[in-house]
Amino acid sequence: MKFRRPWAKMALLLSLAAVVAIAVPVTLSYVFDNTEQVVNTFLPPEGLNNETAVKVDIVKTVINTVPEDVEGIGPDGFTFVLENMADGAKQQAVSDFQGKASFEIPYTGVDAGTHFCYNVYELNDGAENVTYSEIVYEIQVDIEMNDENKPVAKVKLDGKDTTSCTLKFENLYTIAEPPDTGDSSHVAVYAAVMVLCAAGMLLMVRKKKTAE
Repeated sequence: MKFRRPWAKMALLLSLAAVVAIAVPVTLSYVFDNTEQVVNTFLPPEGLNNETAVKVDIVKTVINTVPEDVEGIGPDGFTFVLENMADGAKQQAVSDFQGKASFEIPYTGVDAGTHFCYNVYELNDGAENVTYSEIVYEIQVDIEMNDENKPVAKVKLDGKDTTSCTLKFENLYTIAEPPDTGDSSHVAVYAAVMVLCAAGMLLMVRKKKTAE
């Protein structure tokens, strides 16, 4: 059918547009109202959120080799690094006045079946007269789930099973004795000999004058 008049064609198009404008929102509203909401009912396996941790204790000592009139240094203020060998992530800890520092590495059940490896070493910050420890400890941790569905850390220190990671570091603080410029231990003896020599010379002079 052909429209001979433009206004008739325009009226038809407007009617179709009106029908679409009314029908589409009504249809969408019906669909949303009658569609069952999707609810996420997934629950992670029991034990994944349980936590455990591995503690690494540092014990720092300093051996002082200094002259008697020079004060040595204590074990405080030294920096230690725990480095994750998988991703290079580093943690630092500083020793207190007792030479103690520590790291705590947390894990959850999500880490079960994972092998972790860390290196622990002292940071050489270039303090004068200090010889730093060059020891590097290797810590391996494997996370397992026990019978109670809790994560448990199996730890090895330098390849040996351990239940306690206590790492010892020893530094040297050395100041040389001043050079010996002479033996002063016999000064009093030398002085006494000089006095005796002088007294002898005076006695000889007097005897000579008396003889004349």
